[in-house]
Amino acid sequence: MKWFDKWFAKKCKQAWEESQNEKEEAQTGIGLVNMTAKSRSIKVRESDHISSEPIQFKMFKASGGWAIEFRQYDSRNDRVDTNLYVVNDEQELGKSIAQIITMEALKR
Repeated sequence: MKWFDKWFAKKCKQAWEESQNEKEEAQTGIGLVNMTAKSRSIKVRESDHISSEPIQFKMFKASGGWAIEFRQYDSRNDRVDTNLYVVNDEQELGKSIAQIITMEALKR
């Protein structure tokens, strides 16, 4: 049974250290990056704390221009929203992509 006592003590210590780290993050404010002088370790908040989902896009070469597909996960409705844009060769690609990204960001 000594192995169980050691295992249990180890798990309790880990849980206590995690709770202390959370308290430190709460006291420092946002808690995105916290560097301590003793350990020189950097703590970064996990991605599940970030409230927004990233916008992903892919570009495909098409005859006469580009097809640009935007994907975004909507956690409220639990679905993936996909939008497809077509940019022809006559339009400036960089400017068109900037406008499309702006429109997608405003939809959020």
